[in-house]
Amino acid sequence: MKNKGLDFNFFIGIFLIFGILAWFKSTQIPLETDLNENKALYSDIKSQEEQSNQSQNTSTISHHESSLVSKDDANSYELSNNLLNIKISDYGAAIEEVVLKNYYTYDSLELKLIDDFNFNFSFFLKNKQINTNEIIFSDVVQNKTSLSFQFEDQQGNGITFIYKLLPNSYVLNFEVLTEDGDSYIEPNKLVWSQNVNQLEKNIDNERNATTINYSVNNKSSKKLSLMKDADKTIEAPVWVAHKQQFFSTIIYSKNAFKTANLTISSPDEDEYVKSLNSEFDIHYDNQKTQYIFDLYFIPNKHSLLSSFDKGFESLVPLGWGIFGWVNEFLVIPMFHFLENFGLNYGLIILIIALVIKVILFWPTKSSYLSMAKMRVLKPEIDLINEKIEDPVQRQQSHMALYRKTGVNPLGGCLPLLFQMPILIALFQFFPSSIELRQQSFLWADDLSTYDSILDLGFSIPLYGDHVSLFALLMTMATVLQMVYSNQMSSQNAQMPQMKYVMYTMPIIFLFVMNNYSSALSYYYFLANIITFAQQAIIRHSIDDKKLYAMLQENKKKPIKKSKFQQRLEEMAKKPRR
Repeated sequence: MKNKGLDFNFFIGIFLIFGILAWFKSTQIPLETDLNENKALYSDIKSQEEQSNQSQNTSTISHHESSLVSKDDANSYELSNNLLNIKISDYGAAIEEVVLKNYYTYDSLELKLIDDFNFNFSFFLKNKQINTNEIIFSDVVQNKTSLSFQFEDQQGNGITFIYKLLPNSYVLNFEVLTEDGDSYIEPNKLVWSQNVNQLEKNIDNERNATTINYSVNNKSSKKLSLMKDADKTIEAPVWVAHKQQFFSTIIYSKNAFKTANLTISSPDEDEYVKSLNSEFDIHYDNQKTQYIFDLYFIPNKHSLLSSFDKGFESLVPLGWGIFGWVNEFLVIPMFHFLENFGLNYGLIILIIALVIKVILFWPTKSSYLSMAKMRVLKPEIDLINEKIEDPVQRQQSHMALYRKTGVNPLGGCLPLLFQMPILIALFQFFPSSIELRQQSFLWADDLSTYDSILDLGFSIPLYGDHVSLFALLMTMATVLQMVYSNQMSSQNAQMPQMKYVMYTMPIIFLFVMNNYSSALSYYYFLANIITFAQQAIIRHSIDDKKLYAMLQENKKKPIKKSKFQQRLEEMAKKPRR
């Protein structure tokens, strides 16, 4: 019987197996230093391996999240023509900066219409919302006039942004293309938000002119409040404009916008002018893979805005009703006609003032003649005042005298009926006319804002921290013209309290105009000086003795009664039943 001891081959086999396992383990487990260096990569791979066992939807989302990178890693690309320079980043394929080449800020820096800007186009992919401002568009194609940015996931779902800028154009064409792979891409929202930089010297006036306009018909527009924070939701707008005092950023689409939520707010300090935010809900059609927008980065020049035939010209505030008509059909055509001669804008304003005063000369002469008639009747008015103490009877006697002599006591107000629409229209036109921006005349270096001959170093409430010479000249000319008008009329002798009202108004205007457009103060100064000259000419052409004699002859004529007065008298004579 053989002894059953341990076989030597058994030990050799055990040793070989142990050696193989030791070698296999040493080749599969990395060193500790390698683990530390590749910890992030290993974690991502492990995460993707775990997610690969889940649904296909989860795999798509994982690919999107792995595309999230820091904005510092992004690259910028430029589109440029003779009017605009636009920087666009592959981070979100978003516009970073827009510079208007032919314009500068009040302190002579390049004019960045877009700088502090938030742009985001969000869409749904398998019930997951994806924001383009969180991803890098790695596939970029650039040529002379266009830029194309593409993002695509592992399943072939893709979105492409195409920007196109043509020569000599303020319009940037923006096209969004979607490509469905294993799922529909559903556009959701377009966010267009910016903090408006200060571009003009007077930030308060700039803030009061900055708002959001919107149009639903391509013919006109409405705006949010200029003076306070506001928000509003608009149904089916065709364009929305972030309007500043002299420049606008407009986003237009014929039928892409379902709704737009518009918000404006002002900062507590002056770090920027206003915050303007527009958030658009995009119309979705699963048969549609193309969404087209036009982006306008444009100066608020009335003739330029009108050329697009989309109602953009309503961004220039010309006034409503008759005031807008005066600007549109009288002031602007005259202004542009005189521009063609290459004249300084101070001379253009002078010519406009002369032309308007010539147009108004005949109604003005009629008014001054009426004032002269009341002046020569003043002795008789004084006699009535001495004889009659009762105010009602005294006023009735005044009116009876006016009827006998054929004097209209309201005739002196006639020129105001013609002048007021023009004055109010120009109050709207000059501060919003980009043609006057940074145009100098005499001591004023910018006719679109206030002129300053003295910086006070401190601020006077309601007045400001400077002295505007044009505002002072306008105030003095207004007082001079009022004093002379008072000498030509007897009305203020009958109503002494009116004198104080008359002399208070120029002081109020001095406070208002000190911070307003110097072009407007200059025009009002010219208008008052020309009015004073017209009054002096008419005054010296009237012979008071002949005029008084004519009025006395009028007393002998029968008083003409209006048809309305005749009817009243006939009704009074009829016997009552």
